[in-house]
Amino acid sequence: MTRRSVHQPTPPHAFTGWLLDTYCTLPLDSRHLDVAAAGLTRLRAHAPQARHVLSTHKAFEPFKHTVDRLAADGPAEHRSTAAELAGWFTDELEERAAHLRLLGAELSWIASRPEVTDTGLAVIKGFNNIRFYSDPAPRWSRDLDLFVPDWEAAYALLTVLRRRGYNFDEQECPWFKAEPRRGRAEYGQVFLVRRQGDRYSRVDIHFGTYSVGFGEYLRCPLTDFYEPAAPGASYGGLDPTGSLLVMFAHALSDGYVSVKDVNDSAAIALTRGADVDFAVLAREVRRHALQPQALLLGRHLARRYRDKAVVSFAASLRQAAGDGRRSLLWRAHDRNWHRRAVVNADHAFRAASSLRRGPLQALRRAVQCLVFYDRRLSVRVGTRSPAQRLLLRLMARTDVTRWRLRPDACPTVIHTAHPALARALSQRSATDGPGRPAPVLRPAPVRGVLTGGSPAEGQIMVIGGDVFVCSWDQVVEEREAALTARVLHGEGSPSGDA
Repeated sequence: MTRRSVHQPTPPHAFTGWLLDTYCTLPLDSRHLDVAAAGLTRLRAHAPQARHVLSTHKAFEPFKHTVDRLAADGPAEHRSTAAELAGWFTDELEERAAHLRLLGAELSWIASRPEVTDTGLAVIKGFNNIRFYSDPAPRWSRDLDLFVPDWEAAYALLTVLRRRGYNFDEQECPWFKAEPRRGRAEYGQVFLVRRQGDRYSRVDIHFGTYSVGFGEYLRCPLTDFYEPAAPGASYGGLDPTGSLLVMFAHALSDGYVSVKDVNDSAAIALTRGADVDFAVLAREVRRHALQPQALLLGRHLARRYRDKAVVSFAASLRQAAGDGRRSLLWRAHDRNWHRRAVVNADHAFRAASSLRRGPLQALRRAVQCLVFYDRRLSVRVGTRSPAQRLLLRLMARTDVTRWRLRPDACPTVIHTAHPALARALSQRSATDGPGRPAPVLRPAPVRGVLTGGSPAEGQIMVIGGDVFVCSWDQVVEEREAALTARVLHGEGSPSGDA
């Protein structure tokens, strides 16, 4: 965003919570507007902190919506101040509006491709939830979250996007899981970005199901919640029940309840509340151990709103979550990396216990989850430190070369064009002579995927024409870089049954 100072200190959580609750949740009544008007003087003195919070929580749009309402309908003595504040973040808002238009155009283009027809394509999360807002819709999305029911469809979508010029995202690596023992085929995510000058479009492909925390997943088919996304659209969306379920799973991934969760829920309550199947929602929330975030959201809505539709929705949500004591681990609007790790470790323990995996297995899952979430997340090529080696030993891993995927082991695959890996591979190709034999690449039991190497030497995955090295902690050691270089230079060869 423009004019953002990298030296701006993080505002205290009390200020963050006040700003988001007062100016970034949908204002539905005069009481809400009166409270927001009374805080304008305080807010006016904290523009840099406000910019930081709004950028972090992706909340420029609802902020503008509220101050516009104040400028038009708020107390007369505060309207001029509100009008001034409404012009604070013009550059950011214009940039984000252009980004939304670009994503909308990409969604239309993707849905028109014959290759993705009949793949079960649906839009989920942000672009889906926009449908529940009344105009104007103060909702922004960084990316297009697209869901397809299986890897076959994901591979078709991936191929289409790669041909269009999409590259693998440098910030987030694809990952794969499965649980064949319980009948769960491959599921995971692939993150793609296409740059067009100063603009970019980002597509996040979810396939198979939606991940829930460290080692679980939505066991109900997301296709059960499909509904038409728009009249005449060739792709689907999730109905309000499915949207809430995905919201709770995503909140677990983030480790807190966001202002977007609050607004999406209020929008659903106002426009589609009668369509929520709270019996199904209660069953799935309890089945997947998602009660804490659902309960916190329900109570937060009840505190913030007096509108009858929202109050009724909040009560039903609390009932669906069991209406018990709130978890002390869960908070609203609090992006805290270490709390996120603890929240997910707690879920891993509760989820394993609910599946009767025994206390020792549940504790093991919780420890592995804590290590998995509370670690370095940037790709690095080099030697692991003693601490990193210890953490790796504690993490759940599996053998990708034999396609022994598990729900509690998350092999992230790093594309060879990733800058950190590409630099290392370039240096190696310039200095290395003939090396060891290249690994044999064998077809995985899914379309378009080859694997090679070994857990001891390094594990390689080839998807279509793209080569990846597997990593559990996003560190690539020299032996793995050497193996990847041999595959890249054409020395790896498919086995005879490829």
